[in-house]
Amino acid sequence: MDPLSVLSLIVGIIGTATAVYQTAVINENKKTKGELQFLLAGINSSAIQKMQSWQNQIDLTPPPTNEKDLEILKLKVSARDEFTDLANLTTSLEGAIDSADSAILKMMKKHKETVVLNNEIQDNVPKTTSKEDVDS
Repeated sequence: MDPLSVLSLIVGIIGTATAVYQTAVINENKKTKGELQFLLAGINSSAIQKMQSWQNQIDLTPPPTNEKDLEILKLKVSARDEFTDLANLTTSLEGAIDSADSAILKMMKKHKETVVLNNEIQDNVPKTTSKEDVDS
């Protein structure tokens, strides 16, 4: 075997190894990207739930009658706004990873399917008898 053939063989082996390595790195990056998207989607979901919880607290708060009540209301509104900002930030970050494939949207669709399925199951559950039905 002449030196040029040996050199060609070595370059071919190195090229093949590089291609295999690049393919493995690309596949691992896709997995990591998806994992990061779903992590951000989970944070987004939690932030939206907290935002709604604070909104419920605001809705239940009577109109402020003094300075202390006003400060408490301001704190509740501020907490709600902070979670709104967090939800918006996670949406932006998740979209920056892959704007064409949204984990947040997938989670929302899955949640909707779960709620619909749960409602169907609840509609098929036999109604329990009340105390009045038993007494008569």
